[in-house]
Amino acid sequence: MKKKLLALLLCALMLMSLVACGSSGNTEGSGNGQQGSGTSPQPSQTDNQPSTDGNGSDPEQTDSQPQDHTGAAYEITYQNAKVWTNSIGTTWVQSIVEITNTGSTNLFLSSGAYDLEDASGSLIASESMVSAFPSVLAPGEKGYMYDETTLDDYSGDGNLTILPRPDVEEATVDLIRYNVTDLTVTDDEYSGVKVMGRVENTTEETESMVYIVAFFYDASGIPIGSVFTILSEDLEAGAKIGFEMSGFSLPDDVTADSIAETTVYAYPLQFQF
Repeated sequence: MKKKLLALLLCALMLMSLVACGSSGNTEGSGNGQQGSGTSPQPSQTDNQPSTDGNGSDPEQTDSQPQDHTGAAYEITYQNAKVWTNSIGTTWVQSIVEITNTGSTNLFLSSGAYDLEDASGSLIASESMVSAFPSVLAPGEKGYMYDETTLDDYSGDGNLTILPRPDVEEATVDLIRYNVTDLTVTDDEYSGVKVMGRVENTTEETESMVYIVAFFYDASGIPIGSVFTILSEDLEAGAKIGFEMSGFSLPDDVTADSIAETTVYAYPLQFQF
């Protein structure tokens, strides 16, 4: 009990001391027309804390400073699992998940996962560490979780449903893109669809690992395939070098003639923790 009374007494003395100091500081500030040291900040020093009207909103800054400062949002705008059998009898499945940045800030795509199930709801396959391209999405851009893999011992009708689990978060790394020029898309007898072009580093930094990924679309704007490569040499600042990549495991009906549009991204390998 004595300890409690002593603690209460000390608290009361400290409170009285703080009140006295605050009163002295305010008196000094009002006497010379300047803010006294030790006082609370004046309104001119709190611009990062917007004022509000009676409804809790900022009448002057509502348009320029939205209440949701993160702005991170996305939608899965297309998904499809396509099954086919190649010329040597191997069953493949191509999985495409289109991710659209519907927010107001950049997004970071990490490797995702998905399940495949048949019409009865039975699990056919489950894949993890599925690549996603490009790694950083600007607002309004589309990225893809893309995979091509074989299906062992599958004898169904090919009508599979993909259940995607993308890994998407607000980006904390910069969005960096390199220029891509001289692009050609052709068919190769042995390697399927072949994409060639040049990538140019217009930054002042040399990059030792550059990803280049192409997305293919049909005449209706539907994604039908993708190929990617990693440059095997450094991309020096200001340099322009050629690249070549092929899609030998694309579905048989994805050819240069069936591709109506090709979008290519080139960017450095980036990690976000």
